[in-house]
Amino acid sequence: MSLDFGNLNSDVLYMIIEQVPAISGEMEAVKSLSLTSRRIRAHCMPVLFKTCVASRSVGEIPPATIRGFVEHLKYRTPFVSFDERFAKGYVAGPVSIYQKPFELPFSPSWTELSFGRELDYLPALRSITFTSARGGVPWSVILKCLSYPHITSISFDEQSAWTCVASPSLQPDSPTRTQLGLTEMHYVVDQWRDVQGAIARSNMQAARTLESSFLRALVLRMSDTAVSLTMPAETAPLLEMSKLNWPRLTVLSLSGQWMDSDQCSHLQRLLRHLPSLRSLSVQVFRCCGVPCPRIFEETSGLRLRLHSLTIAYPDPADGLFSSLTDELACLSLRDSPRYYLYPQSTGWMPMDMETPLLTSTDVLSILRRLPAPKLVKLELVYQADDAEFELLRYLSFAFPLLQDLEMHRYRLSEEDDIPYLSIAEALTSFTHLRAAYLNFNFPDIVLQTWDNPELEDECSVLLENRGWEVLRTLQGGRNFEYLAMLVRPPHTGAWVQFRPPWYPYCRPDWRIEHHANDATAVSTWNLYFVIVPMRH
Repeated sequence: MSLDFGNLNSDVLYMIIEQVPAISGEMEAVKSLSLTSRRIRAHCMPVLFKTCVASRSVGEIPPATIRGFVEHLKYRTPFVSFDERFAKGYVAGPVSIYQKPFELPFSPSWTELSFGRELDYLPALRSITFTSARGGVPWSVILKCLSYPHITSISFDEQSAWTCVASPSLQPDSPTRTQLGLTEMHYVVDQWRDVQGAIARSNMQAARTLESSFLRALVLRMSDTAVSLTMPAETAPLLEMSKLNWPRLTVLSLSGQWMDSDQCSHLQRLLRHLPSLRSLSVQVFRCCGVPCPRIFEETSGLRLRLHSLTIAYPDPADGLFSSLTDELACLSLRDSPRYYLYPQSTGWMPMDMETPLLTSTDVLSILRRLPAPKLVKLELVYQADDAEFELLRYLSFAFPLLQDLEMHRYRLSEEDDIPYLSIAEALTSFTHLRAAYLNFNFPDIVLQTWDNPELEDECSVLLENRGWEVLRTLQGGRNFEYLAMLVRPPHTGAWVQFRPPWYPYCRPDWRIEHHANDATAVSTWNLYFVIVPMRH
């Protein structure tokens, strides 16, 4: 009996279509599927237009056919002109002098005044993201978004930092005490912004002051409703937040840098007011001269029911690791920014940054204090010492349910060997291991430039040969699906995926991404794309 795809139950059909972009990694497959019949197109519409993008068409009215489907809207429009940013010294990067010819002429005041007309026509809209809003998003635009009660999430990408707009405290009609209805606020900053600021000779202190004023105006008015917050540690109002109760806050993510030791103590006090916290991410490095911060002292007495914990450059003696319950499922002891982005062989290190990697001994001392029998995902970044294989043996004993393992292994000295096959053999003791992401920091697999095809081919052959060697060792596990090995092209990292020979596609899969398993690809559709009529 044959089954006609178009005659499937509506709920089943929608669930299948919803999985298509997740499997293919793009929305084109759904677009093509929508052209097959009217019924299938009707089920594709909510998927195609769930996330839409508005670029230079701010203020236009969206087509009636898609209005009820748009739940997430991305704005790609600047509110500050290039000339204004350049005059104030906030055009970052050594190639910024070439940016102006590629920016279309526009009137920032017109964009700000016309913003928001389309929001009247999107009743299902729940979240808004601003991308490429160089110079920042004006407070009036943010208030416009917040005037719609059904919009509960607002995000700003790393290119939308507040640097050239007026402070909320300078706005005469800016309410400062009213609670907002926001549940999520994500403000992501560039990890290298201080380096870029030094190149552009920007006034970074003024930028931080402005950024802090915006975060205070938003975050402190979310205490009753906030569920997820992402902020830079250096400008987050941690002290003021620690004086409020946050009954619903489930996810807290901090990035950036510790400017002084007091900031970490503010975070410790804040954690006492987060009864619902389940995910904590502190991807923060410290400035030179700042003591190694501890989130908790040993005598804190607080027990955190975290399901996910991410800490960059942790202090092995931090009391946080003794303050967790046995509910932890995901753990990351990592670096941030990625250590492989500034190899020591070049003699270059980021200015004013302390990036002390843990040793195998340090990692082992942390994990031995950690009650996590339910752990399924683990990331470790360390320098290998004599305790490395003791650490690997302990992992399989302490975390028997582990499914995803990511390891970034660095040598203590350039003369040390890289026993990658012995490490792979140690990993075979994991019964449930599904995926292994391994960075052995091979010194002979580094691409310093894209202009040397012979070197590129040589590195590719070396990595693939070693990848197959490691895979042959790991593939005996009954649940094992794939191995990913890291290669370092210029200024980034590439995970190369290897699958066992019984998979349909078992050739090495090169994916040039900064961090492949952390990246979430979200396919989008232009809000003002011409609607293709159905073919009869």
